[in-house]
Amino acid sequence: MFQVNAGVMSRLILLAGMALLSGCHKKPETPPPPVVAPAPVVAPKPPPPPPARKPGLWQTTVSEEGSPEKPQVLKICIDAVTDQHLGILGTDLSGDTCTTKTFSPQGEGNWGVLAECAMGAGVVTEYSGSVTGDFNSHYDMTVRSQTTGGSQMNRVTNYVVSSKRLGACAADQKPGDVINDGVKMNLFGMAGVDRGGAKAPASETPPPDVVD
Repeated sequence: MFQVNAGVMSRLILLAGMALLSGCHKKPETPPPPVVAPAPVVAPKPPPPPPARKPGLWQTTVSEEGSPEKPQVLKICIDAVTDQHLGILGTDLSGDTCTTKTFSPQGEGNWGVLAECAMGAGVVTEYSGSVTGDFNSHYDMTVRSQTTGGSQMNRVTNYVVSSKRLGACAADQKPGDVINDGVKMNLFGMAGVDRGGAKAPASETPPPDVVD
């Protein structure tokens, strides 16, 4: 029978003990940090659309603070398409020139207004103000207009706008028709555009009519 030398056996036992002790004192391995998934990118909410005027005949009065001129009074036949193109003051089709136009709800029947509109030739008009009303029967607006970029046009103007719906448009009126000081014109014809936004031929631009 094979016999292990006592000295050899002692060394084996010593080595086994040292290995056991070394394993007991070994520091536990640090687990890798957890992988954190990137937070999802949330697209900003688009600004709310401006309130839509109820289709019909609207009378809009525009006063310029500090001006000796009498307020401008316009009667405009408005439908959904005309309403989308109207400018901030609601008296022309300059709305399409605005690169930004935000109506922020500020409580029931109240909105804050911010807009920036390119008027051509480097001229920019910025609007800021507030609106109250329901846009079904009436609304009132106070707005500050600042125009820059033109040496003869740089100015700041404060406007007060009051608009009310008179009822349905008359049978002989079409959307975009406007009466100002007894003169009847069409906003789309004046701008030389059709209701789809394309330039209309010059022959289709009607002359103004005088209304008694």
